[in-house]
Amino acid sequence: MNRFTCLAQSLCLGFALVALTSNSSAQSTTSARQAVGLVSSQFGPQSVQWIAEMRGRRGIPQPSHWEILAFDERAPRLLYKFWAGEGRAGDSGMDQEHYPMNAPVGYFGINQVGVDSVAAFTIAEGEARKAKMAFDSCEYLLRVRDFSNEPIWRLELLDTNQALVGKVYISGTRGTVLRTIWIYRDQRARPDGLPLILDSFAPTGQRTMPSLSRSDFSMPQGDGIHSRVPDDSVIAGNSVPPAPPVPGMTSPSSNSQAYRPVPPSGNVVDDDIPEPPAISSSSSNPPAVAQTPSAPSSSTGGMRDLRDDPPAADKPATSGAPTNIPEASGGSSDRIPPPPVPQ
Repeated sequence: MNRFTCLAQSLCLGFALVALTSNSSAQSTTSARQAVGLVSSQFGPQSVQWIAEMRGRRGIPQPSHWEILAFDERAPRLLYKFWAGEGRAGDSGMDQEHYPMNAPVGYFGINQVGVDSVAAFTIAEGEARKAKMAFDSCEYLLRVRDFSNEPIWRLELLDTNQALVGKVYISGTRGTVLRTIWIYRDQRARPDGLPLILDSFAPTGQRTMPSLSRSDFSMPQGDGIHSRVPDDSVIAGNSVPPAPPVPGMTSPSSNSQAYRPVPPSGNVVDDDIPEPPAISSSSSNPPAVAQTPSAPSSSTGGMRDLRDDPPAADKPATSGAPTNIPEASGGSSDRIPPPPVPQ
């Protein structure tokens, strides 16, 4: 009886040790809200009133420690760092990585976060189950969405080799899944050996596994050109076919008019308007001109071409010898006197 009593007592002690170990491992992880509460109780509520971001690493499923980046107007770069986990909180000093070049996206208060890290992990685990993706640990990031004050969770899922296998973006206020990215490196990878990436934000909006065949992909040639390049023998034995005509366009005909450049004035000449005929004095029927009472008319009823030489009757009579004007005389009366010289 004493032997059975000792065996029962040892079994009870073993179960108690297992339960104590499991409880201590469960207590070693800390949620995001618990981490903020630890810092608030250690350094005051004003220290984490406005949070720029929170990071938790190696969460299985929750991280053991959190890094909190909070706003502090007393700091030269406006940001201060804290850490919290396993029932303790500490001061990491002033931030040197963000302001002034890399400003944070924005700030939020912990009361705006309606979805804690425990709920965010549950949602991400459900998305991984639907995508048939296995993972080992999780990296947490909590910050606001760009140009808004809505907190956003980004959970990065890692495998046993700490390789990224998925990202899940979750609204921190409503718990809505905003985006998922999955990276398949197993037998579901691409036929060319590269990982298959499915992004719910891709233009196709693809969320499920596509039916892939090796004909869907072409191996890159040379320095990364994706098109297949034919061999030289194929090019040498075949002539290049003419390019197909472009729809809606016609080839120019052989009797089309020659191209005429636009004149410097910028006015485009309309080819449909015929040019006026050239005026010629040898024309037997010159164009008639309307007669007016004051305009003289010729015997033929037409106007003489002014570009021709004047008739002999209209030419002034000229003599062969030039006219000499004596120097003492005042000159010819037809000459214009020179202007007076100013005194």
